[in-house]
Amino acid sequence: MQRQKMKKLIISLILISFFTVLGTDHLKERGQYHTLQQKTIEDPQFRRDFFSDSMRQNKDNLSEECKTFLENVENDVDYHPIPKSIVDNSLKISYSDGWMAERKYKGSSGHEGTDIMANVDKRGVYPVVSMTEGEITNLGWLEKGGYRVGITSNSGIYYYYAHLDSYAGLQKGQKVRAGTLLGYMGDSGYGPEGTKGQFAVHLHVGIYSFKDGKEISVNPYYVLLSLEDKKLEYEYQLP
Repeated sequence: MQRQKMKKLIISLILISFFTVLGTDHLKERGQYHTLQQKTIEDPQFRRDFFSDSMRQNKDNLSEECKTFLENVENDVDYHPIPKSIVDNSLKISYSDGWMAERKYKGSSGHEGTDIMANVDKRGVYPVVSMTEGEITNLGWLEKGGYRVGITSNSGIYYYYAHLDSYAGLQKGQKVRAGTLLGYMGDSGYGPEGTKGQFAVHLHVGIYSFKDGKEISVNPYYVLLSLEDKKLEYEYQLP
């Protein structure tokens, strides 16, 4: 009898401890973004954790400016920028959260985007599509970005695709739908126009807001994760 009482007591204590930890973690999660109620989109925490599950679940704790920006991106994005090949399973991609990792080209800078790496390191193979509807507001060569496309969505957010190998007959000022083919993944950039081969084939994705004439980047990593099950299917393969 005494053993049974002791056993019940131990089980009760374990359950109490378990739910206390769960409750504490939940409060911490909610409190993490409570501090952003008075912040702007320039806040480093907001920019770094942008679109994470925790932030989206607790977006009512964000300032109105941050909440509006997050909701605009939620409404903007429809497709992952790299379609799935339905004819060649070897043509996969990978990416990680490299937000503000150090980059060195003519000095040191923080990485303001996410690099989607081609598992098969061949330029001109992987198609790149627009994640959103919008207008092509930038097109052409940038020394760091190589051949790039900049699309401003209907909400005014800027989506940046860099290091392309070639374009898909685009023109500046052109209206595009989500899923429009922009070009093909490459390794252009880090030199004068036409420079290729300075790094592995990949697509650099950036997401930006403009405030008082200032460009403000946010971490695209969690946006891309949210689009993993929203990939178009293309028939592309190695030549």
